[in-house]
Amino acid sequence: MKDNNYEFWEEYLKKLKIEIKELCLQKEKLYIDFHMHSNYSADGKQDLKQILKTTKQKGFDIIAITDHDSIDVYDELYNMVKNRLTKPLIIPGVELTMDNKEYGNQCHLLQLFINPKDMELIKNVNNNYQAMFKRSKIQFQRIKENKALQEIFKKNNIKVSIKKFFKYLNNNNLIPEYDTLTFYIMDKLKEKGITTFNVLNLLEKYNDEDIYEDRKKYKEVRYKKLKDKYNEVKENYYNSRFLLSMLAVREVDDDWWNKPSSGSLSVNSYGQMKVDEITNKYKIFFAHPTEKSLKTVEKIIKNNKSIIGLEENIRNKYININNFYDIISKYNLLRIIGSDSHDSKCTYYKDMEYYLIDSEYLLYLIEKV
Repeated sequence: MKDNNYEFWEEYLKKLKIEIKELCLQKEKLYIDFHMHSNYSADGKQDLKQILKTTKQKGFDIIAITDHDSIDVYDELYNMVKNRLTKPLIIPGVELTMDNKEYGNQCHLLQLFINPKDMELIKNVNNNYQAMFKRSKIQFQRIKENKALQEIFKKNNIKVSIKKFFKYLNNNNLIPEYDTLTFYIMDKLKEKGITTFNVLNLLEKYNDEDIYEDRKKYKEVRYKKLKDKYNEVKENYYNSRFLLSMLAVREVDDDWWNKPSSGSLSVNSYGQMKVDEITNKYKIFFAHPTEKSLKTVEKIIKNNKSIIGLEENIRNKYININNFYDIISKYNLLRIIGSDSHDSKCTYYKDMEYYLIDSEYLLYLIEKV
């Protein structure tokens, strides 16, 4: 039996490319999803077996599992593929979080056809993993600076700490991410019957007292959007996604914010890699660029020749998709398509035609990566 090591995965990648080429000879078009997440991502809600079951049922020929700053899923995949490849075929990948203020604090890059036992890649992943713990420490300082949370904790004798949070993560086999932090806080609030709407009311109260008008206005807009989105019904009383959106207001209280903190849990720079620090051993695709970010994406591409493509993601709604294709044409970039799926509900698989790729183009893409 072959060991789960670098050589095994090099052989896997060779077999994978041969299988893909054979598929391309059999079919003119293939169903491919280049971007999805397993439960090894902090916000992933589907395990490897669920992913394979769902994508096989939907008729996919090829998928790429691209977890957030994690390649742990490939240790599990090893046990499935040590004798034969899966159906659909799985392209090993990863989605790395990059520190980039200009993009809107941070951006995400996909690397495909990776070897999960490559030491350069492991070093990148470990860097970002350790940075998550640094971010948690900053967030717990922000919790102390959040007057609304502090009032709730004091009145209800709620105790939270970084030490207890890390213990919570360990007990539940979780990693320090935004979602897991709000899971932890939400559990504490729920024990005392404190709802998300109770928290939002207090956040608004203290925001009204904020002497910094720019931040005050920014949060007002956020809170109004949340009220419009989340109706005051029982199913939203303990909704951790709702809680996250109100507590982690972006673009305030961070390293370039020159005012005292108001306790936003959104932390932009915490030690994660910058774009030029990622290993160039594997080609890079810019993940799910929004239409309004394309000018910034163009600047990033100019400065990093390892970025060879853009992802057209089904979640993004472009007013004019030609803006996306103009950049692809201008810089001779590759186009990949993805769902960014995190669960097995198939929300983004209703239009399966979206995921069709010409076999001839796929062969060209493989040669490039």
